[in-house]
Amino acid sequence: MRFPSPIRFLADRRGNVAMMYALMLPVLMFGAGFAIDYTHAMQVQTKLDAAADAAVLAGLTPSMMQQTSDVEKTAVTNLFNAQAAAISSLAQPLSLPVVNVVCNPSTCPATGGTRTITLSYSEANQNIFSGVLGAPTLPVTGTVTATASSAPNINFYLLLDNSPSMALPATSDGITSMQKLTALQTAMQQTATSASAGCAFACHQYQGIAQNPDTAGNPCLSGATYNTPNQSHVGWDNKTYANVYCGSGQGTQIDDYALAKHNSIPLRLDYISTAIDAMMTAATNAQQTATGTPPDYEFAAYTMDTLWQVGMVKTSPATSSSTPTNLLMAMTTNSGYVSAWQTAKPNFGVMQYYKNNHVCGSASCTTDGGGGDWATDLDGALSTMNSTSIMPNPGNGTNATGDKPQGILFIITDGVADVNQTTCSTSPFTQSSGNRCYEPINNSLCTAIKNRNIKIAILYTDYLPVKVDTWYNTYIAPTLNVNPPTNSQIATQLQACATPGLFYDAGVDSSNLSNDLVALFNSAIATANLTQ
Repeated sequence: MRFPSPIRFLADRRGNVAMMYALMLPVLMFGAGFAIDYTHAMQVQTKLDAAADAAVLAGLTPSMMQQTSDVEKTAVTNLFNAQAAAISSLAQPLSLPVVNVVCNPSTCPATGGTRTITLSYSEANQNIFSGVLGAPTLPVTGTVTATASSAPNINFYLLLDNSPSMALPATSDGITSMQKLTALQTAMQQTATSASAGCAFACHQYQGIAQNPDTAGNPCLSGATYNTPNQSHVGWDNKTYANVYCGSGQGTQIDDYALAKHNSIPLRLDYISTAIDAMMTAATNAQQTATGTPPDYEFAAYTMDTLWQVGMVKTSPATSSSTPTNLLMAMTTNSGYVSAWQTAKPNFGVMQYYKNNHVCGSASCTTDGGGGDWATDLDGALSTMNSTSIMPNPGNGTNATGDKPQGILFIITDGVADVNQTTCSTSPFTQSSGNRCYEPINNSLCTAIKNRNIKIAILYTDYLPVKVDTWYNTYIAPTLNVNPPTNSQIATQLQACATPGLFYDAGVDSSNLSNDLVALFNSAIATANLTQ
């Protein structure tokens, strides 16, 4: 009998695949089994994550936010354990989750406030196949965190810019209309070195001055009747201008503020008024839909100028505790701010001058108070507002005994300070020859307010370009680089003044000011969030 040689036997490769498969089969089976065990463990972990999510969120419901931290911990733990017990593959006994509750105030009273709940679990899922290899379970662990806040009680302080620049029409079309309506004023006042195409600002001036070049060409008002001026006048250039002033019996020539009203030209000041209406409505809605106990909201409103004086003027005696005459609306009750604003709104108006470059001598503005055309003292307004008699030191806004409401200062302004001082607070910025400083807001004053834990929210009503106006071109545009919507020093400074996230640029068209202010208000009160 003949046998194959060893060399030929070793060289024969037939059947090697089947042999190698037989040798590897146990390894492949255990590998597939481990993959199944691992996949199952990951599915269980997903279920436990969902259980943890549900547990911590349940601990932040309105009713639970009114409980102590110990009550919250127990409730969250019990809910998680109940859902984990329903997963049959988990090794018994189950481990208790670690639940932590962090509150503000740190004592976690039963008064809401901000709370953060963290739940960590560490369980073991039983394997189906891997136990043969000495691995009966696979660990499944996870951590979930959720944060929520009951809406805090807040005192809102409104600082409203009512300087003459806020009597600028709210839109570019409005500016053009005002310039066309006031062309005769330009003709009566222009000089060889200064020429503007009409007055864009709806300036508010005493209307009892006969032949006032600032009202030349405006209608005459007698009672409720408007008349076209019929008196001619010889101007600076020896030209005769027909029908520029009121004649005998025609009544009083209206100022540009009344002219804008007569022609239904909306001013930025008008849009601010209606925007505050919308803000009050938003506040009511926020209270009605708030998580947990509805917050208390109270409002006070101040103007930067009085109706006839520059700046925030203290009542006599002029002490830090005196109430400014600029108080437009005293601090309201929680339920009375809507009606209080409706009462205060008719008194919200632009500051009045006696005539161009001359302030009023009295509240009636029938006398000349002397020269001076500056009217936006932002420094003075911020310094005055930063008084504990106006804005007391705030609290956390909870209902805990002894706690006080949070405080938010809302500033609505075009952001251009126009002050009678020899040195600008925010340098380098140009001054006119009359010790008149044009500058953006002084942020050191903003910092002083924010350091008292009072937030600052700013709605910037862009200073619209008035490129045909000599004063604007000489002082405002080059001094502050005001070319909205980009590269504006005014906007840069205002944004730095505001609390992060609470600056809103309304843009060059103020017709949407209501939506802008509501958006800013909602940002200011947004205190709740959930994170994982």
